Amino acid sequence: MYYFDNSATTQPLEEVLTTYQKVAERYFANPSSAHRLGEEAKALLNQARQQIADILAFKEDEIYFTASGSEANNWFLRAVVPALKERRSKNQAKVLISAIEHPSMLRQLDILSNFACQFELIPVDDQGQIDLIALEEALKDEHVLAVSTMAVNNEVGSRQPLTKIGQILNKYPQIIWHVDAVQAVTACLNDLHHPRIDCLSLSSHKFYAVRGVGIFAKRQRVASQPMIYGGGQERSLRSGTENLAGIVATAKALRLAAERQHQTQAKLSNFRQQIIEQFETCGWHVFAKEQASPHIICAALPPIPGEVLLHAFEQADIFISTTSACSSRQHRAHASLTAMGVPAEISNSAVRLSMSQYTTEDELNYVLGQIPKISQAFQA
Repeated sequence: MYYFDNSATTQPLEEVLTTYQKVAERYFANPSSAHRLGEEAKALLNQARQQIADILAFKEDEIYFTASGSEANNWFLRAVVPALKERRSKNQAKVLISAIEHPSMLRQLDILSNFACQFELIPVDDQGQIDLIALEEALKDEHVLAVSTMAVNNEVGSRQPLTKIGQILNKYPQIIWHVDAVQAVTACLNDLHHPRIDCLSLSSHKFYAVRGVGIFAKRQRVASQPMIYGGGQERSLRSGTENLAGIVATAKALRLAAERQHQTQAKLSNFRQQIIEQFETCGWHVFAKEQASPHIICAALPPIPGEVLLHAFEQADIFISTTSACSSRQHRAHASLTAMGVPAEISNSAVRLSMSQYTTEDELNYVLGQIPKISQAFQA
């Protein structure tokens, strides 16, 4: 098996699974319980929270745990934005969102009208990077409350210019900036260490941890309504008994990813370039070629549908995807490529290969050998 669908989910590391099992067995008590076992569980929870905060350059009490990255993204629009609106004037408020955001952002935009808010989509260029001139122009509207941008796009891998966006937003300190960083941990984790970023969303299963843990990092200056009401966990903003074993395993996985960033970037940049060259040699279109994370390659062989190409790779025991995992089974259009101006007859053929820090050279060489065979079968 040759697994190249790591943007959908990564395989948990053995050492992370070991941590998960040990915590689940030894620290099974509820962290909210007042007895000794509960206090031990609470201490372990706080330790994991501090470790994650240190890696992300946030404070310990600015880290909140959710059940997924999608929930963390929902938190921003459903709980932070309404709280910001309450603290500002009663005039119509606005949220700026890049046109290539994840469905967990784009598919909830209509709810903003419930808070008397509007949204504006900021376009991207042909590399999938946000149009900085359009962003600057949109920010001149005094009603803008918040901006949300990805760090790394989940479909084409485009890497957003966070430093330049931060420089622009420094002129508007009252505007809150949210970054969906779910795809950034593999090879772009250092991009997130920008002091202007106010909120971050992460998802455990994207960086070799178990599923079921999301992270919402929120600066103290950022107001928020409760995301889930109930027992008062997560400083009363996200109630529900904490997934302690998953959280501790996630903290370990994030630490390992941080320690291996430099090595991962170098290796995957080399691998990605070789795959791109092979695709282009075989007549494929490659997207976001110059401005993408090292771990993602998006390419198309029109007019062959992407789903057909996916199954051709699968027959060669290579597992890839078409669009994001959240959209592939619904056969939705390739939203990111559409926003980049790619015609439908090309974008419908798009597939995504995504690597991990544990992708090997043997796996790479196998894929490089299969791309010409698969291509020739359709071109014939």
